[in-house]
Amino acid sequence: MTTIDERLARIERPRSNAGVWCKRLSFFAIPYFVIVVLAHRTGNIETIPVFWMLGVGVLILVAALALGIRGFLDLWNNGHEAGLNSAQGMFIAVLLILPFLYFGGKSLLLPPLYDISTDLEDAPAYDTVLELRNDNMNGIEAPSDQARDLQLRAYPKISARRYPLGEARVFKAVVELIGEKDWTILTTNSEQGKAPIDDEGSGLVAKPTKGSDGLPLRLTLPNYRPAKRIQVTPSTETFESEQISPVGRAGDDSDDAQQERYVEAVASSFLFGFESDVVIRLIEEEEGTLVDMRSSSRWGPHDLGANASIIIDFMSELDTTLQGLGEGT
Repeated sequence: MTTIDERLARIERPRSNAGVWCKRLSFFAIPYFVIVVLAHRTGNIETIPVFWMLGVGVLILVAALALGIRGFLDLWNNGHEAGLNSAQGMFIAVLLILPFLYFGGKSLLLPPLYDISTDLEDAPAYDTVLELRNDNMNGIEAPSDQARDLQLRAYPKISARRYPLGEARVFKAVVELIGEKDWTILTTNSEQGKAPIDDEGSGLVAKPTKGSDGLPLRLTLPNYRPAKRIQVTPSTETFESEQISPVGRAGDDSDDAQQERYVEAVASSFLFGFESDVVIRLIEEEEGTLVDMRSSSRWGPHDLGANASIIIDFMSELDTTLQGLGEGT
């Protein structure tokens, strides 16, 4: 005579292997992504291998979702025990894959750019940061006509600023804002730029404006055209801040050399720590200071809008810092 346990064993439903492996792969993906992120941020893994490892992680999540669907089919068709394992596994897999779907959508909606500048005719030039780049990284080149058109259509808020303030005050505000963002500030190593700028309290070194022959490094200036002027009324001081089109500048057509200063920095993304090089150019003018900015991703043909966000956010915060509140056009 059979016992109750033997009878229960006969009617016990078999487990679905697909459902079990769905859960295993999904929970395995959690420490996998954590290790990849930490290893890259600590410098133990270079960026290109990280891209491949992230791709492998996505494949793991896709496999987990496929196994989860198979588990539910086993439950529906054969009555196998798979509901709980498949549900838990698919829930974790969906949570982990959502960021990749989000950025994948951005790659389709935004243009494939990795170098963004407020001046598309005469973009601020990198100097010190070039020493940190290698041949495997994105090249630093002047934007093509196609890239200019793509940026103008996709990021109309990208614009330079002209503040009716002295260059020293604007320069100090730029450096302080970079420090608040916790970017890595770089200085030039050229012989003519070794003197620190102590009067602004920045501790930085100004990029030289003259070569070894004593002539200005920039012999000609772009042909500027009038830009939109915005009236602002700060609480303690009133001045106008101009927002300037990336393809034109407001100013005089004199041939006099203008004093320039450059600040170079490295910005890192919040999660993975992907690096973008940033250069900010300040041009001293008769009635104020012109501020240009450029941000370039080191890796990948598409920045997913990161560099545009860096410039827009920085310029908006600089407006607030200098009491020039306005919106980009």
